[in-house]
Amino acid sequence: MELTDATGIFSALGHETRLALFRRLLRSAPEAISAGVLALELDIPPSTLTSHLQTLQRSGLIRSRRESRSILYSVRAETVQSIVGFLVRDCCRGRPELCGTPLPVAQTDKV
Repeated sequence: MELTDATGIFSALGHETRLALFRRLLRSAPEAISAGVLALELDIPPSTLTSHLQTLQRSGLIRSRRESRSILYSVRAETVQSIVGFLVRDCCRGRPELCGTPLPVAQTDKV
């Protein structure tokens, strides 16, 4: 992943609502979620939701597909893997294997 790609991803995630949307989609991965469900669960007005989902989609973090009258959104796992790899690539003086496994998520860390 190039620096410019990573910058676009971090910019997309740099908004509270978009980060909450992305984290919600991560929790259900690899399953897709309809825009209506996302709007209800996160209490986001439909017009605002559409704008935020489009930003996440342009960054490459999520994808959409139409199913009947619904649009379903899901995480692009390959992009998530790339951005995580980008972050840890230089960890521990270029030896990311020394970083170990990620810490468990705290039970209070809910969005």
